[in-house]
Amino acid sequence: MAEPKPYDLYAKAILKDPENLKAFLKEFLPEEILSHLDLSQLVLVPEEQVSLSKEKRLLPDIIVQVPLLGKPLHLYILLEHKSYQDVSVYAQILNYISSLFEKALKEGSKPIPVLPFIFYHGEKPWLYPVEFVELFEIPTEIRSYFLNYRVLLLDLVSLNREDLLKRIELYRVMYTYLYLLRNLDRPLEELLRGIVRFAEVMGKLGERERWYVELFVLIISKEKGLDEEEVLIKLREVGGERVEFELKTYSERKYELGLQQGLQQGRLEGRFEGLLEEAQEMVLEVVEVKLGEVPKGLEKQIKAETDRQKLKRLHRELILASNPLEVIQQFGYRINNT
Repeated sequence: MAEPKPYDLYAKAILKDPENLKAFLKEFLPEEILSHLDLSQLVLVPEEQVSLSKEKRLLPDIIVQVPLLGKPLHLYILLEHKSYQDVSVYAQILNYISSLFEKALKEGSKPIPVLPFIFYHGEKPWLYPVEFVELFEIPTEIRSYFLNYRVLLLDLVSLNREDLLKRIELYRVMYTYLYLLRNLDRPLEELLRGIVRFAEVMGKLGERERWYVELFVLIISKEKGLDEEEVLIKLREVGGERVEFELKTYSERKYELGLQQGLQQGRLEGRFEGLLEEAQEMVLEVVEVKLGEVPKGLEKQIKAETDRQKLKRLHRELILASNPLEVIQQFGYRINNT
């Protein structure tokens, strides 16, 4: 069985944003299902509630609770994200359904129906059937007697690359993400077209949009084996003057100012200070996106941090974190410090 690609965990963080997930489901759920759901009330369910083991590999990727329109009922949508062919996903889905059923029985509540969804972006079309029973050699006339469930399947290989680029205007973050995944086998310049299109559509990048640009750059750098700073430089070249300024974060502009001052004085300190400030700003931006604000005293501690590699590790951990405050404390920062 193939191993997940190194950027997979970072890429999943995009779909764990409720707004992006709503956009994804609106686009790719069949209309007959979508018409019964109230996506405005979508809630992410903590992975631990349906885990079968403490091992990460047995945790579901994403599970959400969605009410049915006009009824005091809800269902779960279980989304498994795959970048490689994996027949074991059918057993995983079955185990999740069974786990939720057993949990309901123990609590004395009604079982909650589960709608399984496989989101696949591998190199070749998905090989396996959408119905569980079709994995077995069972005569058609007696299949109804055997356990079965049907998965919703989005095979990204089937989507047109240029159509994805055009539709970035519709759901900006989500379609930029899909465009990148669809083009991971293409030259770097083609991948960067998606981010440039994102910047053009947005017009002006705020804190949240810059955070997503950083994440898109991370996905590309992992796939292409490049340093993130190399990708950012190339991104500005591909973007041209129209988007160059907006593709630069505030910290990058400060970095350039520091670099120019350092060169004028015949020193390299400006470059180091600029890169350090960039890492500090990246951490503070992701904290603000995750928590809505930077906790009291944390900004002062982050701006006093001089270990750039530590800041970069913290930035990546925060992107994936379901509990950002716990990650911050694990790295030795005190939340209530003034």
